[in-house]
Amino acid sequence: MTSSYVSCSTYGATVLTLPFLITESMLAPFAAMPLTRPPNVQGTNVPPYLYKVVTPYKPLAWGLALHECCLLYTFPNLVHDLTFGAPNGDLPPLTYTFIPNNLKSAEIDPSYMDNFLASEVATGHIDGPFTKDQAHAIFNGHFRTAPLGLIKNPGSDALWMICHHSKIDDQGHSTNSWIDSSINTTKYYLAADAADFVSISSYHLFIPVINP
Repeated sequence: MTSSYVSCSTYGATVLTLPFLITESMLAPFAAMPLTRPPNVQGTNVPPYLYKVVTPYKPLAWGLALHECCLLYTFPNLVHDLTFGAPNGDLPPLTYTFIPNNLKSAEIDPSYMDNFLASEVATGHIDGPFTKDQAHAIFNGHFRTAPLGLIKNPGSDALWMICHHSKIDDQGHSTNSWIDSSINTTKYYLAADAADFVSISSYHLFIPVINP
């Protein structure tokens, strides 16, 4: 069977069409299924502060800056790590809880540390305070804390609070000792490196393009 087809452009063509197929209806046995209620799935109650990422950096601004400087391929994971946190290696599972005392330097000005921590909680930068039992429930198991300390800022009366993640526990382990430095989880750059990045980006941004 053939039919003539004419488009809106008044072009005529002859195309082949498949013959009309006639199918025969047939009955198939079936069994009625009773209505069943889906099982109740236990929901997860993850505290909102468990995976909170607080950073003074603005990931969107960094992404735009890297894009404009043609450096996204040089730092492909920077925006993601600023948003969701940077990985620090394949740490072993915790089999015991470690809660060391604060450093002796915390006694330089205890009221300053208390006021600083209260301010951080009020602004939403950190959460707490929590009891040991509450922390076990939040982390669903063992956890580690880092002792706090204060250091004096040279040339001023200001104090800086530090977290000592290299504190060794009774088993001879520390949080920093578990980080594999060979995977370059953190890399520090000199001012000369930053100048090189700027010069490279300037070359990509301002190089003249000559049409052939």
